[in-house]
Amino acid sequence: MSGPTFPELVERYLQDLGVRKPSPHTLAAYRRDLLGVGRRIADATGPGAGAEAAGEDGPGGVGRLTLGDLDKRALRAGFASWADDHAASSIRRAWSAWSSFFDFLVAEDLADANPMSAVTPPKASRSRAKVIRGRDVAPRLLEAAATPDETARHPWPERDVALVATFIVTGVRLSEAISLAIGAFEGPDGARRLVVTGKGDKTRTIPIEAPYEAVVERYLRTRAERFPRHELDHPATPLFVRADTGTPPSRQQVQHWIDKLYRRAGVRAQVPPGALVHALRHTFATSALDHGVDVVELQELLGHASLETTRRYLEATGARLREAVAAHPAQATLRDFAGRDTPS
Repeated sequence: MSGPTFPELVERYLQDLGVRKPSPHTLAAYRRDLLGVGRRIADATGPGAGAEAAGEDGPGGVGRLTLGDLDKRALRAGFASWADDHAASSIRRAWSAWSSFFDFLVAEDLADANPMSAVTPPKASRSRAKVIRGRDVAPRLLEAAATPDETARHPWPERDVALVATFIVTGVRLSEAISLAIGAFEGPDGARRLVVTGKGDKTRTIPIEAPYEAVVERYLRTRAERFPRHELDHPATPLFVRADTGTPPSRQQVQHWIDKLYRRAGVRAQVPPGALVHALRHTFATSALDHGVDVVELQELLGHASLETTRRYLEATGARLREAVAAHPAQATLRDFAGRDTPS
């Protein structure tokens, strides 16, 4: 075997990608997609039973692959196998990871060209926004959060209200909320904003109003009593913490808190399947459109890289589309025409 193996090339690529400071979740997903399809290629093109016989990293598995094995035929075979038991969205994500991987190899003079054009990914389907239906969802959630949970070992209603308020008035992602620090609040009175670090370590600012700051300040006052050693005047101090340890929560813990609040508020049945915390982000987005926010402004608020991602919220809110149709000049002409008496 001459030259670096495929897994070695993957690690080189991920090290280069890591310089841009993507989230650990992103790096793990890229590694999973690259090695996962690589194993399918090894199984499809290798001798005998491939990875099953020699172990996934052994001579008959993905560890035997070199760059020379990754030609168009092998890539098509690997992705065809991957498509047998993966959703279209997963296939597109894997295709993107492999295309980026080959772009890196070309830039490093390790490959002459990117062969991924020979592999056709599934067409992207615009998924519907998973919105929580009902006009009273926000007040019911806030009321539930403000009421001490009798089943909790360490109830902390002020923290729960501040957390729910963060999701419903800013539309931040779960990971963004967890990573918020005390110093995320900036600007003078009347022009306050929340600085959020999103995907790709990109920052954006979200305007905030006094009522939201008030519930956060109320939470921080109770936190100073619970955890007097926390440096609440230090900008790097995490904003949200657990009630038992005073340490930042995990994604799973916040999901559990929100799920429990849904149930206590009596709205769990209204939360779309496959969504939990993210449903609050979708609901924020569609509500913003309903109340006059432009789709380009919404893109900035949500931190979407592509406007197409933001446009799906237009499909979830019939009100904005109906207003656009009703405002067309032809509608007035048609209304006048329809109101006339027409000959029988």
